[in-house]
Amino acid sequence: MKYICNRCSRVQQADDITIHHISGANGLEIVALCPSCLEKYLAKTQIDTDKKDDDAERRKMSMKW
Repeated sequence: MKYICNRCSRVQQADDITIHHISGANGLEIVALCPSCLEKYLAKTQIDTDKKDDDAERRKMSMKW
């Protein structure tokens, strides 16, 4: 079975593709990623997660006037 990468649109074998499920505001999203795009996707996801964690931590801090 062959899959198409959602990022670069290359056709890959099923063994080379990583399927990632995301549930967000638009419902369930299924993303198929080839190995080269997977690294970029994981790096972007990690940066986004770090930003959300930093924002949540800032909201917990009390404001000093």
